[in-house]
Amino acid sequence: MSLRCFTGFLGLLACAAGCTASVSGADVSIQDTAVKASLEVWGWNIAAASLEKLLPTFNERYPDINVSIHMSGTDMQSRFLLSLVAGVGAPDISQLQLVDAPRFGPSGRMMDLTDLAAKYEKRFSPAFWRNCVHNGRVYAIPWDMGPCAVFYKRDLFARYAIDPDTIETWDDYIAVGRRIVALSNGQTRMLALATQGLIGTFEILIQQVGGGVFDEQGRIIIRSPENAAALEILRGLLTSGIATPVDVFSHEYLASLQNDTIATYPMAVWFGGSIKDYAEPTAGNWGVFRLPAFYPGGLRTSNLGGSVLVIPEQGEQKEAAWKFVEYALCTEEAQLAQYRNFDLFPCLMTTFDDPFFDEPDPFYGGQRVRRLFATDIEKIPVLNRTEDWNQALRYIGQGLSQWHDKRLDHSAFLQDMERKLQRRLGRDVAPGPSQ
Repeated sequence: MSLRCFTGFLGLLACAAGCTASVSGADVSIQDTAVKASLEVWGWNIAAASLEKLLPTFNERYPDINVSIHMSGTDMQSRFLLSLVAGVGAPDISQLQLVDAPRFGPSGRMMDLTDLAAKYEKRFSPAFWRNCVHNGRVYAIPWDMGPCAVFYKRDLFARYAIDPDTIETWDDYIAVGRRIVALSNGQTRMLALATQGLIGTFEILIQQVGGGVFDEQGRIIIRSPENAAALEILRGLLTSGIATPVDVFSHEYLASLQNDTIATYPMAVWFGGSIKDYAEPTAGNWGVFRLPAFYPGGLRTSNLGGSVLVIPEQGEQKEAAWKFVEYALCTEEAQLAQYRNFDLFPCLMTTFDDPFFDEPDPFYGGQRVRRLFATDIEKIPVLNRTEDWNQALRYIGQGLSQWHDKRLDHSAFLQDMERKLQRRLGRDVAPGPSQ
């Protein structure tokens, strides 16, 4: 079966769910009683490695739960979807990207975690928790998140006598960028921003300002004043001459981490891991300042990326699976360990009280960057995602290229996107200001 065919099965899974016995959270004990089980967990890259490193302390609590972490490659989601369609072969626990989680809740193939997770809800970032809920039921637990700020090169800012603390708004950021371009004779640009890769920056901006694509009912809200404001900032970044048209994570982009071609990188916290991997010799030359606000006093953070853990309904060891998910994601001990060891920024906000967040980081010249990234996370607006979120972003990303190339009016562009999303996704348009 091709990926195109079996992804179409997701819509059928919800129908099949009505004929499948459900195991709700109320049926599963969360007492620390002796449980014997052998669990299989799917994850990728450092996320899988971080779970692996938790096993010794987890087994101190649950010595009879054997956990096997499978570090899967790029085909993991395809195999996961196939296992859900077939009704067999799924792991006991699986990692998903946050943006993919809303596709699986409506399928009826995920364990309902509502009753088990209820006591933890207020401890997590609201912006993340909402995307783990479908029709009032919880089907995933937030893991790591991507609060955003601006990474900058200290030597360049010193060379051009720029104080990062003077950058409060995006207008300030653009003004500083123009100064750097002028003083460097065009050799240094403020950021990388390619026309064909605008969707990531657009997503950061619309979440920061409280815009979005869908409301809580899944209706289209793309034509909103908040989204128009995000487009205005994006156009300023593109037309001010401060950006270089380089694709994020291209060879040229990664090479720029060790030269003077790019001064700053507005990005999520996890980007710090990439800097350490690709530009280790630059340790100590990096600093971070808060994401510029839309206006003085406005919100100075947003989110990009993150992941969750889910428990497939077909598993026969759900009690043990929940115990592992609960330990890995709902305890300060485990979440802090993953942040220390693998830079996975925790969604569990109770970890922010730990002194670890106030420790100086030598890689950033002794700056307390963890506290900076943790600031105002609870204020990040919810970005409502749906099962067709990724499809919607593809349409918007393609449209943004034309919006820039043809210098389209913001309102006209958003109105056109509203029509396209309504036609292609079959969703209603929300009444109100967006109309």
